[in-house]
Amino acid sequence: MRSYFTASILSILVDLAVTVSLSAAPYGFSDYYFADPDRPWHVEGAYRWVGEADFETPKRHHLNYSDADFGLYYTQVLDDENFLSYSLGYDYLKLDWQKNPRFHQTNFNYLVGSVGYISTTLERWRWIINTGFSVDAGHMDFGPSGVYHAMLWGRFHFADYLGIHVGALGWYGVKNGRAFPVFGFDWKFNEKWSGNSIFPIDYSVTYSFDESWSLETAYASFGGPYKYPRRAYEGAPSFGNPIFFVYSNGVDLTLKYKFEHLLRASLGLGWNFGGWVYIKNHESHHGKYYEFNSAPYVQGSVALTF
Repeated sequence: MRSYFTASILSILVDLAVTVSLSAAPYGFSDYYFADPDRPWHVEGAYRWVGEADFETPKRHHLNYSDADFGLYYTQVLDDENFLSYSLGYDYLKLDWQKNPRFHQTNFNYLVGSVGYISTTLERWRWIINTGFSVDAGHMDFGPSGVYHAMLWGRFHFADYLGIHVGALGWYGVKNGRAFPVFGFDWKFNEKWSGNSIFPIDYSVTYSFDESWSLETAYASFGGPYKYPRRAYEGAPSFGNPIFFVYSNGVDLTLKYKFEHLLRASLGLGWNFGGWVYIKNHESHHGKYYEFNSAPYVQGSVALTF
């Protein structure tokens, strides 16, 4: 049984490509596909640049947006069926909006950390429990800018071609909080095609050319996990250090490469459908939406396990 469970965490996660979206992984909502008793270290990074997006109200000018993240993980093996994974990382957001009426800060840097527990002890189940934080790296003010998150995510190995997902995730901080159920499935249609429909984590379809190369089309979200709060500094006088949210979604087409269990890289193009920036004052009151239009984007990522 132990060999079956070890295979579950090392092959099911990889072969079915159950991956968390770019917007979620930096915050600790990871699938820990890299958990490997022989290679405890994992490093990953990603970057996305979105083309200039005009605001729907012309006098609001336009938005230049980009984000990036970097994470370093260390996996501690408890036994064949249980792992602990510790992470420390960096998250960057550029929100360049020259006519922003409520704050003037354009670059946002965050220190992020998490600890995750991965278990395949229960037959045909893989469970992930994790918790972590995100805090403004320039101020390190865990009260005003800190956000704390947690996740419980289970995958039931229903059949070799089908996995069922259940659980919950959420976060609280910067005077706001959200919680969501996790539910959905991953399906391997045949040797070439596979897909994921897991709310609110991953919606994607993948075509595999061979063991190394694949092409994926996926839903994408921007600004961090849905309605993730951020504290801005350099605020307008009547707003203090305001609270803002960025929400947008899109679709992308990404070419992916992997070499065994060691290296993964990707490069993709996409289209952002537009969205909004929602800004409230220091105490999370008097919010207003500022809607922006669609724009193209490019993204890339690399991950190494050793």
